[in-house]
Amino acid sequence: MAATIVLLTDFGLSDPYVAQMKGAILSRHPDATLVDLSHDIPPFELPRAALFLEASRRHFPRGTIFVAVIDPGVGTARRIVALEKDGQTFLAPDNGLLGLVLAAPGEARSWDLSAHARGDAVSATFHGRDVFAPLAAALGAGEPAADLGPEIEPAGLTRPPWAEPVPTKNPVGVEVSILHVDHFGNCLTNLPLEPWARRLPSAAQLIMTPSLGASRAVLRVQTYAQLERAQLGLIPGSQGYLELALNQASAASETGLAPGDTLILSTKEAELR
Repeated sequence: MAATIVLLTDFGLSDPYVAQMKGAILSRHPDATLVDLSHDIPPFELPRAALFLEASRRHFPRGTIFVAVIDPGVGTARRIVALEKDGQTFLAPDNGLLGLVLAAPGEARSWDLSAHARGDAVSATFHGRDVFAPLAAALGAGEPAADLGPEIEPAGLTRPPWAEPVPTKNPVGVEVSILHVDHFGNCLTNLPLEPWARRLPSAAQLIMTPSLGASRAVLRVQTYAQLERAQLGLIPGSQGYLELALNQASAASETGLAPGDTLILSTKEAELR
């Protein structure tokens, strides 16, 4: 049966890199169905890519193979890994790109496939084409990950600090990272809806304190329309994470927040639920 292979890179589309990677897959597994998740990740921006991967995987069937290549350490000793979770396989460098998938609930298994990065035919600067593509084709054709490299503990994979929010005691709240600013200027955080939509209940009055700049009030709401003009809200977004937003305006422009920024969301309540 033809495999569905989903590609996520920071290669852009003005160069031949994506097409060469697809060609390398199809020459080994011509029946594969290739899906472009995105190739417009800003170069080396791991948090945004990790969000795209975790937010999108639930919309693909079991058996899907995700090939994620945002790889500033290409050609170095960083590992190349395969991760299996919820019936899907994720092929990526071990640099934090799988951090949000790992942080999500569920059991996982992983394998070290780094040995495939050796050889005269492998470019030290383009593992996407010469290493990840052949591995994706092999997995898509039905070769088990266990046949491609030794099993390793998922707990030993890289988990960057932005992959999970950190509760704070003084003030009572949570330290949050901005993972992505979308087309509308909404600031997507690393707060997954479960459990944070429950722990930060609707109508709660919050205070946002960025690492730089002044604090301001934030209202926990369900929809954009519940916000008054210029009122900053914390909304359960469609991608499975809470987001900072304005009603018909850019929260990023209003607050100056950008991917990679951190802030504290605090509450006047004695404790979070």
